[in-house]
Amino acid sequence: MCATRKCRKGKPGREGRKREQDGKWKQFRKVCRLTGRAHGMLCREAGGLLFFTYLEQILYACIPYWDIYFSARLLDEILGERRPGQLVLFMVLILGSLPLWLLADLVRGITKNSRFSFTQKQRMIFANKIMGLDYDRLEDENTHLLFKRVERETFNDGKNLTPVLRMGTFLVGDLVSMGLSVALVWEFLVGFQEKVVILGLAAAVGIFTWVSARCFAHTEKLWLKCNDEISENCLERDGYLHYFSQYARGKEIRIFGLGSLMRQKLLATHHFNDKALDRRNRKSLPFDSLGSVAQEAVGILVDGVMVLAALAGKITVGGMTQYASSVRRFLAGIEGLSMEWMSLWYNADYLERYFSFLDIPSAMGKGCIPVEKRADREYQVVFDHVSFRYPGSDTYALKDICMEFQIGEKLAVVGMNGSGKSTFIKLLCRLYDPTEGTIYVNGIDIRRYDYQEYLALFSVVFQDFKLFSFSLGENVAVSEEYRPQEVWDALDKAGLEDFGKGLPEGLETVLYRDFDRKGLEVSGGEAQKIALARAVCKGSPFVLLDEPTAALDPLAEYEIYSRFNELVQNRTTVYISHRMSSCRFCGDIAVFHQGRLVQRGSHETLMKETEGKYYELWTAQAKHYV
Repeated sequence: MCATRKCRKGKPGREGRKREQDGKWKQFRKVCRLTGRAHGMLCREAGGLLFFTYLEQILYACIPYWDIYFSARLLDEILGERRPGQLVLFMVLILGSLPLWLLADLVRGITKNSRFSFTQKQRMIFANKIMGLDYDRLEDENTHLLFKRVERETFNDGKNLTPVLRMGTFLVGDLVSMGLSVALVWEFLVGFQEKVVILGLAAAVGIFTWVSARCFAHTEKLWLKCNDEISENCLERDGYLHYFSQYARGKEIRIFGLGSLMRQKLLATHHFNDKALDRRNRKSLPFDSLGSVAQEAVGILVDGVMVLAALAGKITVGGMTQYASSVRRFLAGIEGLSMEWMSLWYNADYLERYFSFLDIPSAMGKGCIPVEKRADREYQVVFDHVSFRYPGSDTYALKDICMEFQIGEKLAVVGMNGSGKSTFIKLLCRLYDPTEGTIYVNGIDIRRYDYQEYLALFSVVFQDFKLFSFSLGENVAVSEEYRPQEVWDALDKAGLEDFGKGLPEGLETVLYRDFDRKGLEVSGGEAQKIALARAVCKGSPFVLLDEPTAALDPLAEYEIYSRFNELVQNRTTVYISHRMSSCRFCGDIAVFHQGRLVQRGSHETLMKETEGKYYELWTAQAKHYV
């Protein structure tokens, strides 16, 4: 019975060890696969960085052995025959290492420049990836968090591909150094007569070296695990610091007294990091100490054996310095080898995140059919039983929408909050694809059109529109090169010509102070008019306006409406608003409720349906103006 119980106890232990071994083997394969992919990416993207980095490490690994070997020969000659010719020769050879050091430093300088250039290129790789992501991926919280973490690790924590290269080249440098060490000690190992001493020395060196390497590797492991632990917390800390630095948030921080709350949250992130660092230092201290003692013990042991051998006349004094220095460098190579391998081992988790971000697929088809460039701008849009759910949601934002509209129509879309109005715009622009049903433009499924050409059909002013810290002209024209007259025309139609001409630098005036201390802070109404001007300037056949006058005062809103036909001309316009009175200039009104199209018609027609949603919304707002 006891034996059975013991057997049962032992079985989980064996299974646990097997799982642990399987996990290590799986991690080993991951390290090799991801590090190999990183090096492949460096070969493609980094030009000569890979070559010069390897050359740098090999040079710095080899040059010390030049000095060790010829210094030993010089010392033997000084203590021996002192032949002038040989003394001069060895001096010249020792000084010959100077050009090698200069070459190594030159290669290091080239490597630094190449590394900096590649870091900048990595930023462009990130920017291009973000710009190429499907919009639904960009809005996904998991994608956002992954991007923020990988961005921080890459550009703040220094875990980009360059350290991956550094680790790999250090491994090569350590291997080269160890090989040269063995070459310089080989004569001693083969020629020394007391083999028992050699075996005992090798055993002692092996034990102490193993202890030292394991201790330093464990310390490196603690450091890497700590960095990984605080990395995500640093995202939160950086977010609070970003709040403090944003002058646009300063009003709320002061008015509502948020400074104290934000400082508390910031301090909490600092306390978390401090505790993690304290734990790391506390746990690593004994391993650091033991590793240093073991390393120093090996050095003293080797030096002692070499000194005794020299005193006994078994080796020369020069040989003593050569062998002792070579063994010390061999031990340093083992230590570096173990630490760099540990870094690669744990860096694989970062590389996995890095490549998982770059590998996010583009699920939305980009199409290949060119969009027909019609001089008459006649584009018919049809929603055929279109339904849509946002990713991760079980609720339909739109359900079974069937409608069509023609070129030149002015369609107003109204409804309560959450009725699906803005989602309707996003589907039309192909920021999302329908969950069910199809959208057609001129009889062709919009998913078959070339994506960029299709987007060019639309000028949009979103409810949460954004302007950028570019010049006024660049914000309107969305280009560094533009025709000033076209920009002025768009500003005039949006009611901003006098505003623009009153600026000291005109169209060259930079908006906001993010990058320019002289940047202009525009009001909400001015910003909204600039966004309208941007939509006008693009000149697309479709104009989509989502609450385009929400930030305007009544007079400015009236001015926009009175000039609305001039603003959009003969282009198809879809206009979304909560203000029912602002929809009367549209001959066609679509009423959305709970994701469905519940009514459609002119204002007069819809007002006759006293039981309808439009009548309810209109009268609910109108009573505040009576």
